[in-house]
Parts: sequence; C-alpha cells; structure tokens
Amino acid sequence: MSVELTILVDGPSDATAPAEQGLAILVRGPGRTMLFDCGASAESLASSAAQLGPGISGLDGVILSHGHSSHTGGLAALASSRPEGTEVYVHQGAFRRRWADKPGSSLQEISCPHAVDTLARAGFRLHWVGEPQRIEDWLILSGPIGGPPAGEEHYVVRKGEELVVDNFEDEIFVLLRGQGGWVVLTGCCHRGLRNTLRCARFLAHEEPIAAMVGGLHLDHASRECLDDAIEQIRQAPGMMIYPCYCTGQDVVEYLQAHLPQQVHPVGAGSKISL
Repeated sequence: MSVELTILVDGPSDATAPAEQGLAILVRGPGRTMLFDCGASAESLASSAAQLGPGISGLDGVILSHGHSSHTGGLAALASSRPEGTEVYVHQGAFRRRWADKPGSSLQEISCPHAVDTLARAGFRLHWVGEPQRIEDWLILSGPIGGPPAGEEHYVVRKGEELVVDNFEDEIFVLLRGQGGWVVLTGCCHRGLRNTLRCARFLAHEEPIAAMVGGLHLDHASRECLDDAIEQIRQAPGMMIYPCYCTGQDVVEYLQAHLPQQVHPVGAGSKISL
C-alpha cells in the first residue's frame, strides 16, 4: 500500500514553491486524497496546489490539526473550487479565539479566521474529532492527545469570559499506514513529541513508528527540550524524522548533528513516498 505526501505550503526547499508562514500537506492514498492543514492564506494554497499537485478541486476531504490561522486560513480557497459537501475533520475547540502571548509583546490574535456557521453555509460538512477515528484502513485521526502540558509555549485561549493558558486540547495528528509502516503526520506538535509519539504507539497497537512528518515546534526551545526530543527519537532507531514549518532551521541542524541518519529536512515542494 503506497501513500504519497506533497508539502504544498511551508518554507520552500526550492525556488518553484512559494514560502508562507503556515503548513499544508497533500495526502494521496488508495481511494482517497486528503489535505492536511491549509496554510495561512487562500492565495498561497491555491497557487501551490496548482504548481505542485493536482489542484484542490479533487479533494475528498480536509483535516485540520488545530485552530491556528497558519493552518486554517487557506480553507477559504476551497469554497469555490471543491465539490459540494467536502468533509472537514477538526476538533470543535479549534474555533475558539486564541492569541500568541510572547514576552515583551502585546497579544497577537492567531485564531482560525472562519466561523463554523460560515463554513456550513459554504457547503462544508464538519466532522468533530473528539476521539480517535479510522477514516480508511491506512488513515487514522488521533483525536485529542493526552499527557501533561509540553514545552515552553506562550499561547492563550478564550474559554467563556476568561483567557487561559492554551494546552491545545484541539490538536490532533494523522496516523498513516504506508509500505514501510506507520507514519505520524503532525501540524505543530504543540502537545510535545513525547505525548504525540506515546499516543501514536497506542493507536498503532505498539507497532513501530516508521517516520514522523511535519512541524515539531522546537524553534526557540530550551536545550533541555531539544535533548528530550533527541532522546525520544533515539528510542526508535529506525524512525525517520522529516521536520518542517515550525521546527526552526537552527533546531533542524542541531537534530541532524545528533541524529544524522534519522533527520531529513523537507519544505514546500518536497514529496515523500511512504
């Protein structure tokens, strides 16, 4: 069984693909073509899909990893180009208002720019992912990722009338089954590498994880966090890591220096056959 990933939106790996602060990955497998995240803007998603993939009119569905605008903004590109009733898989909490709360800076809103009722009127069929869901034999949605809060994040989310620390209860990842085994596809890994891999192994019934593709959100992470990430990867010596988006170039180089056989950077325009 073969599954192919094409990174449509991310920092570019070549000059043919536009760069954007966001992530979108086309997933093509037996009987189904899905879009994992949509980047930050409709323009960038549509342009990238036309250059790098089959376009966006033939999608069978969309999976949103969490509610940040850099992963959801491009959903508007599908409003006039996709079949009526295109399915969108997302946790209900992804539509809460949220902000980046960086030290020394004012709050910066990074909410999903689309309201639930607007998407419904546009003809999207929303599927709430509140628990693990098997979409195909080769494609599983994780549901919420358990475990303790991870990393040194500076984000807040609105709950009721309060702003509270964002623990990313809405974040999900995708588990894919390719010819080489199970592969984790992650948007930002806000819940942390340790929690994410622990959940992935559980869903895979403790079968080995062959690879992990996506953002690892280690940019500006402490040395302690980086060393813990390295330890998690070392515990699975056969697991390949394809970091992109929010991992950070300096971090990618650090990971490569310690794990040269396992870490393989990718970016917009990259294709990965699983």
